[in-house]
Amino acid sequence: MLRRFHLDVNEKRKKILIGLTVGLVIIGLIFLLLWLFIFRFHMKTEDAYVSGNQVVVTAQIAGNITTVTVNDTQLVEEGQVLVELDTIDKKIALEKAKNALADTVRNVAQMFENVSRLKADVESQKAQMAKTGKDYENRKKMVSSGAISVEDFQHSEAFFIQAFANLLAAQHQLRGAEVLVEGTTIQTHPLVEKAKAATKEAFVNLQRCTICSPVKGIVINKRAQVGEAITPNSSLMTIVPMNQMWVDANYKETQLGRIRIGQPAKLTSDIYGSGVVYQGEVIGIGAATGGVLSVLPPQNATGNWIKIVQRLPVRILLKQEEVQAHPLRLGLSMEANVDVRDTSGEFIPAVAPEKDLFTTNVFENLDQGAEALINKIIADNIKGENERQ
Repeated sequence: MLRRFHLDVNEKRKKILIGLTVGLVIIGLIFLLLWLFIFRFHMKTEDAYVSGNQVVVTAQIAGNITTVTVNDTQLVEEGQVLVELDTIDKKIALEKAKNALADTVRNVAQMFENVSRLKADVESQKAQMAKTGKDYENRKKMVSSGAISVEDFQHSEAFFIQAFANLLAAQHQLRGAEVLVEGTTIQTHPLVEKAKAATKEAFVNLQRCTICSPVKGIVINKRAQVGEAITPNSSLMTIVPMNQMWVDANYKETQLGRIRIGQPAKLTSDIYGSGVVYQGEVIGIGAATGGVLSVLPPQNATGNWIKIVQRLPVRILLKQEEVQAHPLRLGLSMEANVDVRDTSGEFIPAVAPEKDLFTTNVFENLDQGAEALINKIIADNIKGENERQ
């Protein structure tokens, strides 16, 4: 009876062991199949973070802050006023430039008038020379017959020589005056152009007292304070464009062998969890590890050495519609999973096309209205000079 009991126990134990063995083999086969057909085609890393552009807003001129319209965490539109500076000094500078332009226009108009006056003077000197020339020729014939005295002849000769010298002097003065205005008009004269540029600069500097946002985004690191004196190098605040974000996934060097540009990627963020999956695309692979770019790069050619697996950043572009639906923030942790099944892409990127990646139109119209103001000043002063003449 006891022997039979032992036989039953051994039989059950054998079945259990066989079942466990078969189960482990099946599990192993499942994992092998998963690795062969799925896992080996996916490179994962949790060392990934959201990156993006940070637009630092700085002043273009020196001044004192009178108004700050935004604060940290606020969303601003492109072109929205952020900071205003005191305008008194810039208004005074503009008035000085306008007066200098008006004065220059009048002076240049006088230059053109001087040319006309000197032309008339040359014609007068020519007539005087013709008159003295005839007197000289007449007295030259009469002096031999004794009709006039030698002294009168000598006087006529001296007057002729003096008239010739006066004509030469008038011609040189005319040439000198013509050189100052040759090939130009009052509006295009170099002195007027210089005064126009100074007026436009003063006009633009006045517009620069209003500092606008160059992009749409969220304000961070606001430093501008009312009453603060700033310089063109002063950082006022930083704006993070919400539509200019990507993920830098730091992969181990042992994972990079099959990663190529153009491969699809799936990303999840700790802020939303696994329920929100972002679809991305590999757009670049870093050219250096973080250690090389650090302030104090490692010196491995010294003493004892321990191999440490290095990491390279892989840049993954996000779809903007997905980021808009589930906004991200710079520096957030991400989990990246790159599908490396297709390795036909490039490991080294092609030469970047010549196109603008990021642009702003905020600074384009700062001189709007300057040309009209300058033309009015020129027209008014030419008219006033003509009326005075």
